[in-house]
Amino acid sequence: MTLPQDEELVVADLPASAFESVAPLVAAFVERQPRWSVAGSGPAVPAAPPQADTVVVRSAQVVRPGRPGLISVTASVAGLEVHAVLGLRAPGEEVRFLADTDESPLGILEDGDGLAVVFDATVDAELMVLLLEAVAGVRGDPDRVRRVAVTREAAVLSFDDRLAFTIFQLLPSAGGPNPGLELFLGLDRVGFNHVLAPISRWRRAGTDLGIVQEYQVGAAGGWALALTSLRDLYASGSAPELAGGDFAAEARQLGTMTARMHLGLDQAFGRRPADISVWVDEVEASVRAADPDLLDEDGGVATMLADLRASGGRGVAIRTHGDFHLGRVARTDQGWFVVDFSPGGSPVGDSDAAGREGTVFRSPLADVADMLWSFHHVATVAATERDPGGHLGLGRLAQEWEVRNRRAFLAGYLATPGIGGLVPPVRDVVRKLASAFELERSAARLTAGT
Repeated sequence: MTLPQDEELVVADLPASAFESVAPLVAAFVERQPRWSVAGSGPAVPAAPPQADTVVVRSAQVVRPGRPGLISVTASVAGLEVHAVLGLRAPGEEVRFLADTDESPLGILEDGDGLAVVFDATVDAELMVLLLEAVAGVRGDPDRVRRVAVTREAAVLSFDDRLAFTIFQLLPSAGGPNPGLELFLGLDRVGFNHVLAPISRWRRAGTDLGIVQEYQVGAAGGWALALTSLRDLYASGSAPELAGGDFAAEARQLGTMTARMHLGLDQAFGRRPADISVWVDEVEASVRAADPDLLDEDGGVATMLADLRASGGRGVAIRTHGDFHLGRVARTDQGWFVVDFSPGGSPVGDSDAAGREGTVFRSPLADVADMLWSFHHVATVAATERDPGGHLGLGRLAQEWEVRNRRAFLAGYLATPGIGGLVPPVRDVVRKLASAFELERSAARLTAGT
């Protein structure tokens, strides 16, 4: 679809006299972000609070002048490209802070309107309503603004339970479009209806700063749903199909949605021919870097990789999600939706330790493997949560749950009309290739130390 507002927001540059005062404000902003002071998934992040003299301000533009006011700042901090939305308040002015946020100011700034106390604007309900109006041309009620999620990549806020505003806080190193947003808009353009409809795209100088979308009230995250299923299973001690929260039907529907996503990505961005042996070489290199003993000639991994090489098959590479797991999807009354296309971390901690930035063309089975790995991960996390010492013997139930839902997911995926054009025709090759990509993901996490 064509967004109602897909033009660059008209703003004014911050006066030169105030420009140099922005760097310490950005340094304070970065220091407060929940995952920027600790090494995590994706690109390297500052290991210590940044100093103002290490911040290079790229642009500082006034989105809303006066008090309260808004300034959108882009800057380079320790090799990362950062976007901060700064809120300006008159000294002593009452501020309506959102729940569970840091209410302390970032500092002070003096511009053409005098002295201002500066906050991270995403903690200020009134300023967020003003930003929404500037970007999307719609108003919201400050009493009905809430922060849905905050990661080092983005802050997500909901308005009146009808709109979601994602503000990107980490930008591509070379500028330009946000790769995840490009995937999302491409899928929407070809009619893939398992994404939340876009309303307005916020850009500056060709770089994406945010996106406003429709918001689904009552959506349940995939990670949370799987955890609930596992908790029911571990409490009952019965077979997964007999437990009250059996997840298999959801897993099959999720597999169908995933296949439709890949068909949509193929339609939106095209495909490239690929050689399975090249993929095997990449998997082997990742495994060797993580644990070379797994490649012992008598081991199952070496045999699986040898069988894939011997298949002599050709594959298809498409633009994939790139980090597809239970934390990226949510269930609504209308079915499963993809709610996160960011190439880095996720607030649930189920993310790709390798991290990816930019365009990724790979086998669609790599996304499948990501999700299969996620089933294993959530089962392990839930078992550890209930039995930290491992005395209850929940491993068997975890394995049964994982096997049941992996099969259901793959059944839904492979039964989707048209998906046969994107995966190898031989089911044994499909199974082994998905296992190889899953191994590659595990290896990447081991190498990253997570």
